[in-house]
Amino acid sequence: MKKYKLLLLLAIIAVSITSCENYGKEYKLDSKHNVYYQGEGVDEALAKKLANYLKEQEYFQDSINSTVQLVKVKDTFNLNFVVDESKIVAGTANNFLVFGAFISENVFNKAPVTIQLTDDKLEPFKNLGYAKPLSDSDK
Repeated sequence: MKKYKLLLLLAIIAVSITSCENYGKEYKLDSKHNVYYQGEGVDEALAKKLANYLKEQEYFQDSINSTVQLVKVKDTFNLNFVVDESKIVAGTANNFLVFGAFISENVFNKAPVTIQLTDDKLEPFKNLGYAKPLSDSDK
């Protein structure tokens, strides 16, 4: 009987370890919307600023669960949007890049932003690249 209990305990520990993904720290705006964040200089205040901006721009809608991951590498903010790949239509990439440009200007003080679309495990399926700040588009 002790062997079965030990085996069960080991199985639970193994499942716990493999299911723990390091998405970063989590900021929950509310019960349906969250931002995972990580990287040097990225804190809860910045995650909150991003979450509030996403809510203001109606990306975070009351009827839809939404997750965004913010990862800063050097001077670049990488935004990973969890989306349903089957609902991606033509023009989606451009819309996310334009949205990223607004986020760069309004949340990150025109810092470089890259955009990726990911599945619900934050595994990227489409890298959209650099979202150029709007003020740079005239140059």
